[in-house]
Amino acid sequence: MALLIVNGVIHTMDAAAPAAEAVLVENARIRAVGARVEVEAAAGRGVRRLDLGGRTLLPGFNDAHVHLWKLGLLLTRQVDARKQTAPDIPAIVARFREKARGLAPGVWITGRGYNEADLPEGRHPTRHDLDAASPDHPIALTRTCGHMIVANSRALEWAGITAATPDPPGGVIARDESGQPTGLLQETAMGLLNIPDPAEVDLEDAILAAQRHQLALGITSATDPLLTPLHVRVYRALDAAGKLRARVNGMPIRRPDGGTETLPLPERFLSDWLRIDTVKFFADGGLSGATAAISRPYNITGGRGVLRFETAELLELAWEAHAAGFRIGTHAIGDVALEQVISVYEELRRRQLGMPGDSALRHRIEHLGLPDADHLRRCAALQIIAVPQTVFLPALGRSFRRYLPDEFLPRCYPVRAMLDAGLTVALSSDAPVVPDDNPLLGIKAAADRRDDAGFPIAPEQAITPYEALYAYTMGGAIAAGDQANRGSISPGKWADLVILSGDPLQTPPESLLDLRVEQTFVGGEPVYSA
Repeated sequence: MALLIVNGVIHTMDAAAPAAEAVLVENARIRAVGARVEVEAAAGRGVRRLDLGGRTLLPGFNDAHVHLWKLGLLLTRQVDARKQTAPDIPAIVARFREKARGLAPGVWITGRGYNEADLPEGRHPTRHDLDAASPDHPIALTRTCGHMIVANSRALEWAGITAATPDPPGGVIARDESGQPTGLLQETAMGLLNIPDPAEVDLEDAILAAQRHQLALGITSATDPLLTPLHVRVYRALDAAGKLRARVNGMPIRRPDGGTETLPLPERFLSDWLRIDTVKFFADGGLSGATAAISRPYNITGGRGVLRFETAELLELAWEAHAAGFRIGTHAIGDVALEQVISVYEELRRRQLGMPGDSALRHRIEHLGLPDADHLRRCAALQIIAVPQTVFLPALGRSFRRYLPDEFLPRCYPVRAMLDAGLTVALSSDAPVVPDDNPLLGIKAAADRRDDAGFPIAPEQAITPYEALYAYTMGGAIAAGDQANRGSISPGKWADLVILSGDPLQTPPESLLDLRVEQTFVGGEPVYSA
């Protein structure tokens, strides 16, 4: 039965018709949008009616970069070491100790979420800290950014990591004054642990738990940007069984952490619920942990971050994907990594000229953390899609201010400059890197650009709530290559919709988090109600 939605504020995010009085949904898609009298006439008899009662209807949010399966594991199986639940190192140890009590010796225990900048100790946990939780279980604690892991002594022993173990290419084994590993492993060194993969059934449960969480936030589409063949297999199985509750754009990784193995190009796959047509590379580390590759030394650490690839190798792997028709999303944050990646993308364009095939592939840069004006100009010339995270400012801004040289702060996730340069911007959360992946928080942060202490970070890079909302809807659809089917309330697109208690475009940024998601629809079907 068709559904007629009336009597509220409707922001379509369609530039051709930005506002409407009514929306008609039929057979999972939007049939008509516009004046109430015209849409009602198109609806005919027997239509169901949904009275918004003055509330606001939007296209469903699209989180353009979120690690669904990782978020789901944190929600279902892992130790939660985020500051809300584990505010200091003793609390982190206590949570691991409690988890160990229910497990047989030798079973791996994993957790995630600490940030040394938020801990009162002001340091990373060490293997000795985690040994106090359990000496009988291998333990791996991932930093909130996902670019570092702290392992206990048992885990290091099982991995064969000793004082004599060399740093792998693109990675660092942190060591104490005597040269012994502290337990902290950065970037590709994380892969040395060989942590067992979860069972497929546990990954299925994790993905579905993450989707339930997202639907409660009004998120109806997401890009999961780090898939191995195992994850692709699980997603394909969920899609075949009709179990996916929100739409997913999956990005298989070409080079996992640890070693030099290159995973094969995936099989291209497109359905109404799952897309696999983009591959992922990591060019550098994370900004909040001072491992993104930058041209000036970080404060405190004195390092300049980590480049994961030699340029020639990254180019050849990227060309293999490009020539096969795959779009590419590359994690690049620091200015050194951005120079490398933009140069590689430019070379892909040069090689494509005069050759058969799709020369219009629009590649992505995930994060685009510290670009200068020339980087943005070159990105615009290549039609690169930017996928930054304004939500990092309240979540990780304190770390940015701690580690970044002063001259880099004005360039920190400069979304205003990205838009002014002509880039398509898709906002996202990168959860579980951040503790709160609410799109309304991302919109607020895009408008006020403050960290959790209220300190402004590059306030001149603020954008309007409308621009932020567009980046969380149409921007994400364009980044996924599926703007014909989602991102706006337009005839012919899927009826993926969210109802908010109020209008985010008329709400002051400081009050945006007072708004509530009241209903979420996917394909015209209600999938969440408050």
